Amino acid sequence: MSTREHAVSRTYHHGDLRRRLLEEAILMLRDGGLEALSLRRLAERVGVSQTALYHHFHDKQGLLCAMGEEGIRRFDEALASGVTDTQSPEVRLEGFITTYVHFALGFPELYELMFGRTTWKGGTTASFEQAARSSFRGYAEMVAALQKSGGLSSEINALRLSQVIWGALHGLCRMHNDGLLFSPGDVEEISRYALWLVKNIRSERLG
Repeated sequence: MSTREHAVSRTYHHGDLRRRLLEEAILMLRDGGLEALSLRRLAERVGVSQTALYHHFHDKQGLLCAMGEEGIRRFDEALASGVTDTQSPEVRLEGFITTYVHFALGFPELYELMFGRTTWKGGTTASFEQAARSSFRGYAEMVAALQKSGGLSSEINALRLSQVIWGALHGLCRMHNDGLLFSPGDVEEISRYALWLVKNIRSERLG
């Protein structure tokens, strides 16, 4: 072990170094996009060898998945701070939509790693997929709770409706982040209209 690596090993515990690498990688992503992010540059900025990075991330795709997973963790944390179990199901769902839009538009590069082709088409990790599915499950439970409270017809498939709402939110946020004409205010207003449509769905079975 080199003197520098030995100094790093004394400075960081294993988990601390991983967190530091993720924090710095997310800053690099925000400031320069994916093109600015490489394992070599990340190692230089944190002050460790590339070998030290490979103890935490098998390759760049592994790093990107870890960053996406961290984004999901931060999103869930933001949601938890604004949505509580004491609120009505309708208010909780409204809070989810507001948090989702603010997060996706506020952190577009990170959002791409959470729910974009860079990770989902490029190759995922088991822990990343688990985090994404767990996050969606928590949201789907909000829709189910709204249905249970009488806010939605019992004949509607709550899971499919959850997927419809999420698809609309994702599409709107991606359209904005990709440079289409919607302003952040437009996205929020359209999202509220989508929620209004959901709440006013009539019980009619699909064929």
